Amino acid sequence: MVSNDFDTDLDMKAQIVEPSEPVDNELIAALPAADLKRLLPLLELVDLEMDEALWEMEEKRKYVYFPTTAMICLLYETEDGVSIEVGMTGRKGMVGIVTFVGDARMAKRAVVQRAGQAYRIKAADVEKQFESSPAFQEIAMAYTQTLIAQISQSAICNRLHSLEQQICRYLLVSQDNLQTKSFKMTHAQIASVLGVRRESISLAARQLKHRGVIDYSRGKITILNKRDMLNAACECYMVVKEQYDRILGKYISGHEK
Repeated sequence: MVSNDFDTDLDMKAQIVEPSEPVDNELIAALPAADLKRLLPLLELVDLEMDEALWEMEEKRKYVYFPTTAMICLLYETEDGVSIEVGMTGRKGMVGIVTFVGDARMAKRAVVQRAGQAYRIKAADVEKQFESSPAFQEIAMAYTQTLIAQISQSAICNRLHSLEQQICRYLLVSQDNLQTKSFKMTHAQIASVLGVRRESISLAARQLKHRGVIDYSRGKITILNKRDMLNAACECYMVVKEQYDRILGKYISGHEK
């Protein structure tokens, strides 16, 4: 469970977002100007640390998060304690959709996979925005569709595809969310997300490095050849990406940096 101290720490780090500030989350930036103006005073910009749990399934959600530079992983934990990634999000999404879709148990935990920043908004304020702003409601529900598709595809990927394919999918999603080819990420962190042994990740990563697809050193991974990585990944990455672009493209078109 997340301790009460966690919320206190976030309160100390929170910064109120001014109406004139640029917005680095695609969903928020896609809102019409009038809706964005009403939403901005409700947002706080917070620092999120690596491995921090934003919520557990048993807890009542206090906040909804819109990442900017952080990456957040949705995890499902089996009865024997093994964690498996079922979804990831960064600046292209949000965390906390159960606020407006009911008690949907899509994941048991939301954990920060890459330290960075996110906008947060109180769950009660999100509910009010959802009821009063048709544009916010439409974008939120469109994103929910893409997240459900991502979770469904992750289940297929974990069951049917090789570890190398899963690693490539994971790194490609990370690149999309973090907007960089190089990021701090250890083999142990990838193993934890994919629910496998670290040694298995190291073996697969060594093979990818030997083929010139990636490079890694001292907890930093760099994608050297995206085309080769796309070829090495399973179809799951493109299936989810194409669905995101199809469902949300009409909202975020023109807002990407």
